[in-house]
Amino acid sequence: MNTSNNELAILSIVLFVTGVLLYTKGTRRAPLPPGPRGIPFLGNMFQFNVMRPYPQYLKWAQRYGPIFSVNLGGQRIIVLNSSEAADELLVTRSKLYSSHESPHVGFDLVSDQQRMVFMPYSREWKIVRKNVHGILGPGPSKQMRKMQDLECRVMLHDLLCHGDTSIVEDFVEGPHGKVPERHWFSIIRRYTTSLMMTLVYGRRIHRIVDNPELHQVYEMMSNITHVSQPGRYLVDALPILRWLPDILAPWRAEGRKMHEWEMDFWGKLFSDSRTAFLNGTGLNGFVQSYLRARAEAGLEDLPGKGATEDAAGWMRDKLITYTAVSIIEAGSDTSSTAVFSFVLLMLSNPDVLRRAKEEMDAVVGSSRMPDWEDEDRLPWLTACIKETLRCAPPLPLGIPHKADEDDIYNGYLIPKGSTVIGNIWAIHMDPVRYPDPTAFKPERFYNPDGKFNWASGPDTHNRDHYIFGWGRRFCSGKYLAEASMFIVLSRLIWAFDFYAASDLQTGKVKLPDVHDVDTFTDGLVTAPKIYPVGFQPRSEKYAEMIKASYRDVQNDWQSMGLAGDKR
Repeated sequence: MNTSNNELAILSIVLFVTGVLLYTKGTRRAPLPPGPRGIPFLGNMFQFNVMRPYPQYLKWAQRYGPIFSVNLGGQRIIVLNSSEAADELLVTRSKLYSSHESPHVGFDLVSDQQRMVFMPYSREWKIVRKNVHGILGPGPSKQMRKMQDLECRVMLHDLLCHGDTSIVEDFVEGPHGKVPERHWFSIIRRYTTSLMMTLVYGRRIHRIVDNPELHQVYEMMSNITHVSQPGRYLVDALPILRWLPDILAPWRAEGRKMHEWEMDFWGKLFSDSRTAFLNGTGLNGFVQSYLRARAEAGLEDLPGKGATEDAAGWMRDKLITYTAVSIIEAGSDTSSTAVFSFVLLMLSNPDVLRRAKEEMDAVVGSSRMPDWEDEDRLPWLTACIKETLRCAPPLPLGIPHKADEDDIYNGYLIPKGSTVIGNIWAIHMDPVRYPDPTAFKPERFYNPDGKFNWASGPDTHNRDHYIFGWGRRFCSGKYLAEASMFIVLSRLIWAFDFYAASDLQTGKVKLPDVHDVDTFTDGLVTAPKIYPVGFQPRSEKYAEMIKASYRDVQNDWQSMGLAGDKR
C-alpha cells in the first residue's frame, strides 16, 4: 500500500476514532466471516500484496472455506470462494449486491464518477447499461463480425511479417506492463483496440509503429486498473480522510492530474467526433449515432456530466465520453490478455497444441480460413479456449461488488458498505470441481458429440468459468469477446507454427512459468508479461493466402470509408 508521511502521521488517530465508533455502535447481529487475524486498527493491511492479492486470497480460501473476511484499516472485504456462495449473493440476492465498489481515487477523482464499471447500482448506471447493451448484446454484437473478420486478416498479415522479430530482438517491458511497439503483443492489441474504436468512434487503428494513440490507450487502461485496486490508496479504505485539506491529501492532486490526462485523450476523441458530427462528416459509430439521436430529440448541446432528469435520461457529454471509454477498455484489454495467455499455455503444453492443429487440418484444411460456422466442428480448440480462461482469468478477482445493506449468509454478517469479491481464482482452482486444477487439461470441456455452448453465463447453471462476472453486473461484452477469441485463435492455429525462443547453449525452450505469479502483471487485470514467440506460416500456400487476403481487405476499407493500413 502506498502511503505518504502525512497519511501515516494521522492514520493512528483516525483508526482509533473509527474503532471507537464501531465498538460503541454495537449493532452486530452475527459474527463476521472467519479470516486471518490482523493487527489493531490496521487489520490485515500489510499481510498481502494489495496489488496482487489473489494468490494469498486462494491460500485463505483453502484455510477458511467458501467465505472469509479481511480488514484493510476501515475497509471490510468479504471474499466469496465458491460458485455456490457467489451465485447466492451476487445473483439470487443481487438486489443487495448489484453496486460495484467505487474507489475514491479511481472513480471520484480520475473518472469524475462517470466510469460505468465503478458506478453504484443507480439510475445513471442503468442508462449507461441500456445503451451499452444496445451495441454489445447477443444480437447487435453479431453485426461486428464482418469487422472482426477483416481486422483478424490484418492481424494474420502482421504476424506473418513479424516472423521471429520478438525472438531475435531484445525487448524490455516498460512500467505497468507497457509493451514495445515492435513486439508481437502490439499486433494483438492493435486488433482488439481497432475493433473497439471502430465500434465506438467509427475509426480504425490502422498503424502500429509510430502510433502513440494505440499505446496511450493501453497506458491509460493499465493506470486505471492499478489505481482502482482495493487497498491501493489509504483514502479508499478510510473515507474520513476525504475531508482532509489538500495539503494533507496528496492523492487528491494526483487523481485530478490523472483525470486531466485522461480527458486530454478521451475528451479530445469525443470533441473531435462531435465536431465532425456537427459538420456533417461524422463516421458511423456509437458516439456519432448517439449524438445524432440526441440532436433529433432537440438536445444537440448538452455539456456536463450525468444524464438529464427527464424520462428519456439523455447522457450528457462527459458521460458519453466515459461510456465510450468503458466499452473500449472492456473490449481491448481483457480480450488481448486472453490471447497472450492462450499462446503461452499452448506452447507450454505441446501435445495439446499438436492435437489442436490436427483437428484444424481435418476440419478446415488448407484451402480456406476457419470461420464462426466451424465452432461446432472444432470442439478441441474451443475446449482449449475455455481451459485458458479457467487457468488464466484476465480478472482473477473480477470487479468488486458492494453490499448496499446488512446481510446474513451462512450465519455470518456481511455489513452494509462491505466490499464483496467473487473470487474467480479460487473457484477456478477448486479441486473438487476441477480435479488437478493447476494442470492445463482441455479435456475437462471437450464434447465432440454435442452442439457447442460457451457455458459462460449469465445462467448460473452448468457454467464452465466465471470470467464475465455475476448477476446484474454481468459483462455485456461477453458475446463480442467470445466471437473475437474464437476467430483470432482458430486462425492463429490454422495459419502458423508459432514457437518459443530456445536457449542457444542447451537448446531448451525458454518460456515463462505459467504457475509463477511473477509471469503476470499486477492490478485488476493480470496479463502475461511480454515473452518472445516466433510465427512461421505452415506452408508457402498459407503465406500466399494471408498476403492475398490482406490486399483484399484494403479494398474493403476503401469501400467502407475507413483508413487503410499503413505498414
